[in-house]
Amino acid sequence: MLKSDTITRKTYNQFTTIDLVFSSEKIQFMTRKCKICINLHQELNHLLIVTELCLQTTSVQSSTWWLWKKMNTEALSAYLHMHFSSNRSLNSKTMMNERMCKVIKMLQKIIEKSIFLTKSSSWAKNFWNLNCSKIVMKSRWLQIVWKTQNTLDAWNEYLKHNDHKNKIIQQAKRAHFRSQMHELSDAFKSIWCFAKWVRIKSQLSKKLSQFSSLKWSDTDQMTMTFKEKIEILQEKFFFSLSQTDINDIADSFIFLTVSSDLHISKDEVRQTIKRIKADKASDISDILNKALQTDLAELISILMSLFNACVIHKYHSKQFKKTQVIVLCKSKKSDYTDLKTYWFIALLNIMKKALKSIMTKRLSDITETHHMLSDAQMKARCKWFMISTLNLLVNQIHMIWDCKIKYIVFMLSLNVVEAFNQVLHVRLLHTLKMKKTSNYIVELACSFLENWETLLRFDEQMSDMRKINADILQRFLISLILFLFFNASLIEKCKALRIKIEVLDFVNDINILAYDKFIEEICKTLSKVHDVCVKWVCTHDATFASENI
Repeated sequence: MLKSDTITRKTYNQFTTIDLVFSSEKIQFMTRKCKICINLHQELNHLLIVTELCLQTTSVQSSTWWLWKKMNTEALSAYLHMHFSSNRSLNSKTMMNERMCKVIKMLQKIIEKSIFLTKSSSWAKNFWNLNCSKIVMKSRWLQIVWKTQNTLDAWNEYLKHNDHKNKIIQQAKRAHFRSQMHELSDAFKSIWCFAKWVRIKSQLSKKLSQFSSLKWSDTDQMTMTFKEKIEILQEKFFFSLSQTDINDIADSFIFLTVSSDLHISKDEVRQTIKRIKADKASDISDILNKALQTDLAELISILMSLFNACVIHKYHSKQFKKTQVIVLCKSKKSDYTDLKTYWFIALLNIMKKALKSIMTKRLSDITETHHMLSDAQMKARCKWFMISTLNLLVNQIHMIWDCKIKYIVFMLSLNVVEAFNQVLHVRLLHTLKMKKTSNYIVELACSFLENWETLLRFDEQMSDMRKINADILQRFLISLILFLFFNASLIEKCKALRIKIEVLDFVNDINILAYDKFIEEICKTLSKVHDVCVKWVCTHDATFASENI
């Protein structure tokens, strides 16, 4: 341990010593070294005491990530030019899968060679820059000079430079804060997310992500292990479709489809990639959109040939159908053993996102140009927003009230439960054909919906890959458009009743306004609508939420 009369605090004209140290016999046995060290930097005038203990510890692996800002684009371009040729034709699905695997492995290899890995640190500061590093190093050197020389000039020089160091760090903090606020103010949604964080989470300490035990819905038995939690979450998120009556599809007449351009150009690929956020989370391949946004001619040509092959063969590569699902907790819930307090985010391959964006735009253009959807169907359509839906609903009610005849208005609200997880693919494809959608889009949609593989990730663990058959992946624009096609027949059948109703559809929320002079007549009207909805549910394998009606 330290000897008595050891100096532990020192200024220019005074010092403090340590005379008594209390320690247990166990600590003394574990102590290897204990001494004063003047070479280490310390903001205060106290001298640092370096102590080495012999302890039995376990190593904890810190998280790492790629420094994408320092990506070597020249190395990426050279490797692409050397190993790939965009002129090679892809004549089969097997060649497409092989090319896709090769592109993914190539990008992963380039990332490993041209991008540095960094580790998380509790001392890392976002505002820190090169000037801060230089001024701190000089301050540490002046402190060592003063401690070795112990002169008044060295002491004054150290104090003067220390004050200058504090000003430089404060300026860096201020500049970083102003730049962050400028970025937030430019994006309308970001400023509200920031305000929500300040109001709710800014004062809270950071908590470790740890799932509580989950409750089985049938037996109320609690799950404890990771394997049991995976089983119950898969049962909630990925349904198995029941036997549904689809006999009417075989006898239906399919109209001639609307034609559209098949070829995907380089400019279309480049513009689509630029529209996707650079830091958008990726699937298990860990390839961010920054790797594609390097705007290399070789990479754009490779992606164009792959996308055109997908369109020509009406096929999605197997690599496109592997997704990673992140399970998240909903905030401000009282009971986290209930499965309803959890939701998920599906992370797709970044190249799949680009192709899907192109197909979404084409499907949206065809839908609006040929008026395939009713004006009563909102969301995921050009110039249709939530405010437009509410304004239309309010205006319809006021229009009915302003009639000469005094009508009574009732509104029936229906919500399709787990809409995106239980879409009947046969019905959806049949509706696309009946709406005269392009053949290649129908067959691409069929390939898009089938043979998906996914894994669940939570508590820093991942499950095994699992095949899913009934999912159109919520929170993607193409999924919203496809679901509007899926429930289009319900809107058409309700309007075909030719009774006093107005229908408004916002994806899986269907609102039906019934109006008449007498309540008895309104009840009869709603009874007819109810019969249509029940029949539609039986033929489309859907379920309405009884608590939301």
